[in-house]
Amino acid sequence: MEEQFEPRPLLALDDLRDLMQRRTSPSLLLLVGQLGAFLLVATAVVWWGQYPWRAGPLALLLAWIWNSFFCPFHECTHRTAFRSPLGNRIGAWISGIFFGMSPSVYRTYHYQHHRYTRDPEKDPELSGKNGVAPWPSGILRWTLAMGVLGIFLLKYRLLIAFAIKPRTEWPQLGPWTTQIDNPDRLVFESRVVLACWVAFLSAAVLMSPGGLWLIFAAWFTHVYQTLWLSTEHTGLPSEGSILARTRSVETTKFVQFSIWNMNYHAEHHAWPSIPWHALPATHTRVEKHLESFVPGYAALHRSVLRGNTLPCGDP
Repeated sequence: MEEQFEPRPLLALDDLRDLMQRRTSPSLLLLVGQLGAFLLVATAVVWWGQYPWRAGPLALLLAWIWNSFFCPFHECTHRTAFRSPLGNRIGAWISGIFFGMSPSVYRTYHYQHHRYTRDPEKDPELSGKNGVAPWPSGILRWTLAMGVLGIFLLKYRLLIAFAIKPRTEWPQLGPWTTQIDNPDRLVFESRVVLACWVAFLSAAVLMSPGGLWLIFAAWFTHVYQTLWLSTEHTGLPSEGSILARTRSVETTKFVQFSIWNMNYHAEHHAWPSIPWHALPATHTRVEKHLESFVPGYAALHRSVLRGNTLPCGDP
């Protein structure tokens, strides 16, 4: 995506040109590291599956590593993770299978989200059955949204709809489905992803009890994802600049590293062509212009549970 959604000259042209430079090595090293960590911890989970006091904490760690595969998937579908188109296609497929979504489905869905951020009629994160416009009210609704009704249901609906359901039912997902250029590709890719997940679930059941811990980790990864992805736009206005409609979050170096700097989401939405590794430098240059920059994911969710959903300031 080459569009720029912040019309004000907040970045000098020379700075913007430098920030938009693609680099292969940061993404390759981090993705290989994530794959290695995933295989190591998954093996330990299966090995100690009969010991819950060992397998349980390891499964939670595995879920966090699993959760982080969304980040290269997102970056590769933007074609900014690697310098070469082939590298981005391969990276999108590897991480997309872990995430549970076809690269083409996500690219179509996500590009519409960028073009119509917070538009209740056109933003796929708000329209159709997958709308996530307001913060859930009360601890029960918040718990359901974070654990069951968030990213998990969204991915399940999209995967099943494109892999199995007739195309006449696709519009139920929202008006963004009318922007699909190659529906056959979305069907094929979704069936490949679905087949991979059916194979994984079948094998995991046969590997009981260790495999059941893998299934638990596969589900719990959606809790992690929903906790941080829900902060990006939820509760923000539907009008104003892109920096008013998107939230950035200050977080620990560990979380920031794990999620490929995606806590700087307002910066990403304003200039989607800037790769993940340049977002901290972008943040430094535009921080004073951010309209919603909050000090921590946990602090923001605590604020929401207290009924305070103000988009910026100290929760």
